[in-house]
Amino acid sequence: MVRVCSNCNNMFEDIFGKYTMCPDCRELEEDLLRRVKDYLWDNPGTTEKKLKEVFGVSYEQIMMWLRDERIEITPDSDIVLTCERCGSMIFTGKYCKDCSERIKRSVNEIKDSLEPKPEKKVKMIVNRSSFKDSKMRFTKEDNN
Repeated sequence: MVRVCSNCNNMFEDIFGKYTMCPDCRELEEDLLRRVKDYLWDNPGTTEKKLKEVFGVSYEQIMMWLRDERIEITPDSDIVLTCERCGSMIFTGKYCKDCSERIKRSVNEIKDSLEPKPEKKVKMIVNRSSFKDSKMRFTKEDNN
């Protein structure tokens, strides 16, 4: 599938249909993310404003990294990140732990309901008393 890069507007081939940026822009973004992570490691509690000053990173980019669980905020951060389902405070991702577990359970229940049920095996009950009096008989082999 041919796509247009959301960053540089160049065309690129996306075999899996999952990228919005060309390989060059993705590489640049990965490099930027590595530098931001290193900076956050060395300077915990850095503000969004400071990241914008130092790296030119937008609020949207920071939120995307947070939602994709590539970085996380500290409890004293000025960035507010909430669960998309219940609205409680979270540090990374889209859902809090409780909502994530509920969603997983719901998906598993739906998956289980869609799977074909195994056929029930019929168990035959044989009354052995009817075989008590019968005798085993052999036939003679014909050797002609």
